[in-house]
Amino acid sequence: MKFELILDCALELIETPIWDGRIGKLYWTDLFSGDVHRYDPKTGGDEVWRTNQMIGSAIPCDELGKVLCVLENGVHILDLESGTLEFLADAEPGNTGNRCNDSRVDAAGRLFLSTVSKLYGTDKYHPELVGGFYMLDTNRKSIVTLVEGIQQYNAIVWTKDNSRMYVVDTYHEKLIAFPYSLEKGPAGGPENVVDFSPYGMPDGMCIDQEDTLYVFHWSGRITVWNKKLQFVREIPFPVEYACCGGFGGSDNKTLFAATSKFGYTPEQLEANKGAGGLFAAHCQVAGRNDYFYKI
Repeated sequence: MKFELILDCALELIETPIWDGRIGKLYWTDLFSGDVHRYDPKTGGDEVWRTNQMIGSAIPCDELGKVLCVLENGVHILDLESGTLEFLADAEPGNTGNRCNDSRVDAAGRLFLSTVSKLYGTDKYHPELVGGFYMLDTNRKSIVTLVEGIQQYNAIVWTKDNSRMYVVDTYHEKLIAFPYSLEKGPAGGPENVVDFSPYGMPDGMCIDQEDTLYVFHWSGRITVWNKKLQFVREIPFPVEYACCGGFGGSDNKTLFAATSKFGYTPEQLEANKGAGGLFAAHCQVAGRNDYFYKI
């Protein structure tokens, strides 16, 4: 598998490439500016919508023209035509020290999101600055606290039969699993199931049609794990900070990858051509798309 640079945007940290097969375009986000992007692989065009807040993710809604944005101060729906934001909920109202981080929607329409200290990744951060892992239920009002006192969670996927939800615990370099019921949501607390520490800091993750996990590490690699969570192989990546990925394209065999140049010196940037850009590679097995938010 060979990754090629497809969008050389040179941003500090880009995230959450999510494919919308209805229009054949890829949504992705600029974490620090809060910009929502929509990339067209056919033309190379890239549209932008401003939110003016740090952003955790931008997830297409089942209603075309609307995108669920998990922003610094809560969950909103972005109307692409008007550019306006409709506020839905905030997992930690009044907590200005944290921001919303990664998030995904399950097949029933529940939203799962984490929060993290705004100082995470800086010299001022210490482990006592914690966030949480939450679920916004399908009524769009009830926020359930799933795990308290976390440092940073990323990447949320479900097995094909919806019996398990996997989340990356970035800080502790673990894959954690929740037993799952599509009717009720998480059916128990998290369990550590994979230790990523030999491979470097894990960040994002996506899953294919065979329940194979692709885990993106800030160490210039992607690790691949089969449905039994056995290590399969390691894929070298062109730049050190591989943030996260998502499947797309007409056959769902294109793996899009977001990257970062966070804190790079000029010398590091020279050694990591394309860092802070969007990459893509062809896979032999089709991936699974992220679920859309149901309005």
